[in-house]
Parts: sequence; structure tokens; C-alpha cells
Amino acid sequence: MWYTGKGDSGKTNVPSAGNVWKDDAIVDALGDLDELNAFLGLAASTNNAIKDDIEKVQSDIFTIASRIAGFNLELDESKVKELEGMIRKYGDELPQLRNFVLPGGDISASTLHIARTVCRRAERKIVSLYKESHIGSLEISYLNRLSSLLFVMALWCNKKKNIEERIWKK
Repeated sequence: MWYTGKGDSGKTNVPSAGNVWKDDAIVDALGDLDELNAFLGLAASTNNAIKDDIEKVQSDIFTIASRIAGFNLELDESKVKELEGMIRKYGDELPQLRNFVLPGGDISASTLHIARTVCRRAERKIVSLYKESHIGSLEISYLNRLSSLLFVMALWCNKKKNIEERIWKK
């Protein structure tokens, strides 16, 4: 069966919080992580060159969501370091950026820019949970670094397609 009907009352069970309303802060954060993972899947499906790295990140996002939901899964500083390595890998092929760029370009880059904004939103929600002592700070560090990676990957995808970044002009 593909549905249970248990959520029809507007509540859901989250192991770390119990039976909560679906608009509870913890459910909201989990929803943002789910949305982030969906956009990452879309980005991976548009560009085989980034697919393996994106799938590693997707797995980490599931781990973060599971930790927030109350499952005792391991997430350590090495995951943040792994993101930093990916940022260097993609960023080393890019020219120095001195301006704001308008999100867009190739479909991969555009999708990564959307994923980046969803990542930032999820990070803000998780900061709120952190302030309420629901989670540790490693999730925040991870998402902060991930948004940087997604930005760099977007620029990298455009460069590989010879698409020039559009510079913001006021």
C-alpha cells in the first residue's frame, strides 16, 4: 500500500519530537531538506559530470534529515571537509569572481542555483532548530558549505558549456 492515511489529521510522527503538526518547525525543516534533495536529483539528471558528487551529497542530506528526525546516524566533520574538497575541485577551474552573477545559464547551472537557494532556506530553518537545542551545529556547517559548493558547481557547469555568466548591473 502506498499510503497510510495517518497524516490526514494534519499531524505526523517525528521520533525526535513525537506527534506534531505538519507545520511544526521540525517538519518544515525536514520538508526543505526533502525539496533540496529533489532539486539535487534534477541537477544530477541533467549533467553526468556532476552526478557522482551530487549523489554523495544526496546521501548526506538523508543522513541530516534522519538525524533531525531522531535517528542516531553518524555525521562527522569529514563530510564538511569532503564538501570543501569538492569546492576546490570545481572552483580551481574557474576564474576569480569579482561581481554578483545573475542565476541562470545551462539547465544544470540553473537547477543548481535553485538547489542553492533551497539549501540556504533549509539552513535557516535548521539554525532555528539549533537555537532550540533540537540538533547540533554540524548540520549547519554542512549546509553552509553545501550552498557554496552548489554555487561553484553552477558556475562550473556554465563554463563547461561555454556559457558566459551574466554580471549583475544596477
